Amino acid sequence: MKSIANASAFALIFLFALSGCDVIDRTDPSTAISQGEALSSETAIEGVRASMFDRFHTENLSTFWLLGPAAQADNTYIRGSQNRFRGLNQNEIRSGVGTGPYSTLYNAINEANILISGIQEGALPEARAQRLEAEGLFIRALATHHAARIFSYEPGQTPASGPGQGFTLGVEIKTEPTLAVKDASPTPRSPVGEVYSQLESDLNQAINIFSNLPDAQRASDEFVPSEAAAEALLARVNLYERDWSDADQAATNALDLAGQQFGSSLAGPNEVRAIFNENSGNPEGIFTIDTDPIQESAGVNNALAAYTSRQWIAQVPTQDLIGLYGSSDARLDGFYGPCFDEIQGANVQGQCENINDPGFELQKYNAEQSTPYADDYVHLRVAEMVLIQAEARLNTSGVSAAIDRLNDLRQQRNASQLDPGNYNFDSAYDEILAERRRELVAEGHRYFDLKRLGRDISKAPGTGEEDVPFEDFRVLDDYPPSELQVNTELEQNPGYN
Repeated sequence: MKSIANASAFALIFLFALSGCDVIDRTDPSTAISQGEALSSETAIEGVRASMFDRFHTENLSTFWLLGPAAQADNTYIRGSQNRFRGLNQNEIRSGVGTGPYSTLYNAINEANILISGIQEGALPEARAQRLEAEGLFIRALATHHAARIFSYEPGQTPASGPGQGFTLGVEIKTEPTLAVKDASPTPRSPVGEVYSQLESDLNQAINIFSNLPDAQRASDEFVPSEAAAEALLARVNLYERDWSDADQAATNALDLAGQQFGSSLAGPNEVRAIFNENSGNPEGIFTIDTDPIQESAGVNNALAAYTSRQWIAQVPTQDLIGLYGSSDARLDGFYGPCFDEIQGANVQGQCENINDPGFELQKYNAEQSTPYADDYVHLRVAEMVLIQAEARLNTSGVSAAIDRLNDLRQQRNASQLDPGNYNFDSAYDEILAERRRELVAEGHRYFDLKRLGRDISKAPGTGEEDVPFEDFRVLDDYPPSELQVNTELEQNPGYN
C-alpha cells in the first residue's frame, strides 16, 4: 500500500529526532538521524513521536480538517474571486477533505503503531515507554476516526436508497507498524462496526495506561495526549455510534479530568476570544496541537488564518450562520469581526457583505503568536463535551435535560436562556445542532454532524448552491485513485466507479 510504504520509508530512512526540544511535554518538530538508531535509540524514538505530532501541522490535517467541513456545508462560503475551498463549497468530486489527507493520516497511524508496539524493550525507561504507547493509541484512534467519518457511513446509518444503500465498509484498520517496505501489504477495508470497536478498544486501553502513569509522566497541559483527551475522544466516538449513555459518561469523565487544569468560566467577547488566543493559554483546550510560530507556521497558501482572517479571507461566515446568534451572545463579537486584510493593512470592501450582512470574517484563527499565519489547532475542548452531553441526554433523558445542558453553555456565552417548554424532541435536536454551529464553527464538525445523523448536507441561502441529499454518493469522499492502484484490496466508495 502506497501510504504505508511512504510511512515505512519515512520511519526507518528519514526518522526524525528532536533538536533542542523538551520531548516530554511538547510536540515540536524534528531533524533527521540515521536508520541504524531507529527503534532502539531514545533519540530516534522521540523523533518518531515528534514526527507523528508534526503531521498535524500540515494543511491536510489542520486547515482541511478544521475548516473543510464548514465549507462543505452551510457555515462558510467563498468570497468574491477567491478560490480556496471553492470545490468544497460546491461538493465537487475529488475536492473533498479526504483527497489530500489520506496518506498523511495513515503515515501518522504508522508512526503511532511504532510507539505502541515497535519500540525495542529497554530502549526507554518503562514509564516513558508506557506513556508513548498511550499517546500512540490516542493518535491512532484520532486519525482512524477522522478517516472513518470521511470515507464511511456511521454504524447503523446508511441511506435508504441510492448507491450507498446498505454500504457498511469502514476504513483500513492498521494496528501493526510497517518497519520496512518489504513488510507493506495490501489491506482491505474493515466493516464499519469493526472500525468503531477498534476505536473503543484503543481509547479504553489508552485511558487505562494514562490513569496508571506515575506523576512525572502525566500530561501537564493540553498540548500532549492525556487521560482527559482520551475520554473526550471516546465521547465523540460514542456520539457517532449513537451510544448515548456511554457518550454522556465519557464526556463527564473528560470534563472532570480536564476541569482540574483547564476549567473555564467565560462571559464576554474578550473571554470568548481568548479560547483561541494562544497567548491566553487556550483555556478550554483538552487536546491541542501546539504550533511553533517560527518552525511550523503553515504560511500564506495553506494556513487557517490566511483562509479566514488574514490576507486572503477566502472563506467567510454565511449570513445563515451569523443569524443564529442573539444580540447579547458574546460569541458574535468574540468569534467574528469586520473583514480586514491585516497583511495589507486595509479593509476588504464589499465582498464580505455579499456573504453576510455585517461583512464579518471568522477570527477564531487570528495568528496571535507574532507571525501572520501561526495558530495552535484545538481538536478537543470543553464546550464540545457539554454539547455531546446535551445531545446524549436528549436521547436518554428527554428534552428538559438536553435544554438545561445547552443553557449551561449559553450562560457562559452570555446568550439568552432557552425555555424547555418551547421544544419537542425534534425541535430540541435542531437547537442542539444550531448550538453546535454557533460554538464549533470551523472546528471540524458541521458537515459530519449532518452526515452522522443521516441529514441532507444543507447549503446556506443566497450562496446559489443546492443541498446535497444524504442519498447522494458525494456524501462519502472517494478514495484517492493512486491508493486504489497500489492497494488492490481497497474497494472504492459506491458511485465513484
